[in-house]
Parts: sequence; structure tokens; C-alpha cells
Amino acid sequence: MNPPDVSVVIVNYNGLRFLPECLDTVRAAFVRHSVEVIVIDNASVDGSQAFLRTRPDIRYIESTENLGFTGGNNRAAREARGQVLLLLNNDTRCDGNLDGLVDEALQPEVGVAGCHLVYGDGRLQFSVGFEHTPVRIALSWLGLEKQWRTPDVFRRVQTRPGFYALSNPSVDWVSGACLATRREVWERLGGLDDAFFMYCEDVDYGRRVRQLGLRASYRADVTVTHYEGAGKAWAGRATVLRTLRSYLLFVTKHFGRGAASRLALSLGLVFSAKALAHAGRAVVSGNPERRALQRDKRNGYFQAARQSFAAWWKQTPVVAR
Repeated sequence: MNPPDVSVVIVNYNGLRFLPECLDTVRAAFVRHSVEVIVIDNASVDGSQAFLRTRPDIRYIESTENLGFTGGNNRAAREARGQVLLLLNNDTRCDGNLDGLVDEALQPEVGVAGCHLVYGDGRLQFSVGFEHTPVRIALSWLGLEKQWRTPDVFRRVQTRPGFYALSNPSVDWVSGACLATRREVWERLGGLDDAFFMYCEDVDYGRRVRQLGLRASYRADVTVTHYEGAGKAWAGRATVLRTLRSYLLFVTKHFGRGAASRLALSLGLVFSAKALAHAGRAVVSGNPERRALQRDKRNGYFQAARQSFAAWWKQTPVVAR
């Protein structure tokens, strides 16, 4: 049997409610390119495994442990036979044809390609970003990132809606929620860096692609719905801590331990301020649900501040996952 043109790799962890739509739409998303779909389950406990075992249209890998987004993709990619790897989040819906994204990834000067992402309600989802310098990471947490008139130094992601209306052949990185790369580029880079359990692995991959002299490219004419967050009031404490860990790892890797230590101190101060702000909101809020949310945010940011200061003091990026 001839190998497929594309290997779609999906990492699943407790995503049963999204899987049927994701798998049904991804098969219909390729017209000109042949495709195989590889799904790896990261030790889900929501019934995902039983469901995936019934799908004859996928190649299924069942992990006995949670390998994270990065480890899951790396494990599944070892089984891929396609010329192009297309990493796709499990909480996605393919809204049209993905052939154009594959065509982009096949360009010899392109190392990685991403597409136009939208939330479930149709709102634009920011899927292209700026280089994650230590200064930009620290400033982006001040809460000004989505202000359109804010200078780009305050942004990790491109937030101007007009940007996403046109394809861009040269960007810093694209979202790992839907990311296409040639398998030979993936193998040259050794896949995603396993040090990143989740978060920032796509930023790191984009940087390493550019270090090879290749481009990261954005296709505006390819759209995928990504249900990220699914209406949650906030990302949650674990997400903040994992993001902090990944940022410190990224800066240590690409800018040095001293830069990471200074970033840890800066983020510790920012997180402390955010925790105090949420503590104040919890006190004045008359709504019990909103008060509980503000307290949860307060506790999450206080914990992130403590871990940031600990990383600064010990000059190490290793904080809890």
C-alpha cells in the first residue's frame, strides 16, 4: 500500500465529547491529498478509549500514561507514514478543505504552516504569534495584550483582526492546534521538544524551524474551529502553572539561564499584583459565584507567584507541571 500524503495526528485526553465531530470532519477535509488519521489516547478516564477502539477509520495508540501534548504527538508521529504531519487538537472541527494547508507545508522553503482558527461561536481565535522574548512574555501578562493600540512588545500573539484576513508567508510561529509540517523537517528537528509537557512547544518549534533557514507560514483561507476553553470562566490554576513552567524552559533554552531568572522575578511580581487585584474583587463582589471565581484566581496567581520567586531564587526553570 502506498503511503498517504498526510498523517493527521490527534492527541486525546478526556476529550470524548469532542471526538466524534473531530474525527468525522477531518476525513472529509481532504480532497486532493490522501490521508491517514492517527489518534493517541493519553490514559483518558472519560470513556474515550472505548469509543476510539470502535473507530475502524483511525490508527489508534493507547498510552498507559499521560504523555502530555508534546509527548503524545511525538509518540504518534513515530507511526506516521505521510509526507506531511498535520497536528490537530482533539477539540476541533474542520470547517472546510485542509488541502491548502498541506500545499503550503509542501513548499520547500516552508518548515511549518498554520491556519485561521475560530472559537465555537465564530469569534476569531489568535493563532499566530510574535517571538517570545523575555521582555515580551513579562509585559504580555500585564493584561494589555488584547488592546489593539498597545505596542507589539506587549503581545505574545497577533491580536489585530485585519491580520488574519490575509495569508502571511513569514511569521514567527503558528498555533499547535492545527499545525502542518513536512515529516523530513520534523525528523531533522527531532519533533517537538519533550521538555515542554504542554504549552509553548509550538513557539519553540517555530523558532527552530526558522533556525534551519525555513519559514513559518500562515494560511488565511483554511479555517478550523477550535473549542479551546469551551466557555470556561478562566483557564485555571494548572494552566497558569504549566504555562509558567513552559515559558521559563523556553527562555532558558533560547536566551540563557540569566534571562530566565530575571523573567521569573518579573513574573513573580506580576502574578503577585494580579493575585492582590483578584483578592480585592472577591471582597467587594456581591455575587457568590463571582466571588468564588475571584478567590480561585487569587489562589492560582499567588501559587504562580510563589513558584516564580522560587525559580528566580534557585535560578532554575523547573516548576510544577
